[in-house]
Amino acid sequence: MTIQAGLSDDLWRWLLDQGWRELTYRPDRRRYREVPATWVTRLIDALPQTRAQVLAAAVVKATHRPNLSGAKTVPSYVARG
Repeated sequence: MTIQAGLSDDLWRWLLDQGWRELTYRPDRRRYREVPATWVTRLIDALPQTRAQVLAAAVVKATHRPNLSGAKTVPSYVARG
């Protein structure tokens, strides 16, 4: 998920608590899915008590990001829990 302007510190801490993290090293061998920007906006606008539901729906809508060779990647978990 690409974080947009408007993400609060509280939401960032909540995402970290859910197991999300920044990409901090290369080569990164993890597999990722891209969350649509519209769903990121919905997450930013969500009330704290509905964040988990919105995040779950956003992950369902995510598409697999192609790897460097252009092939589709194998699904992987984004968050631990």
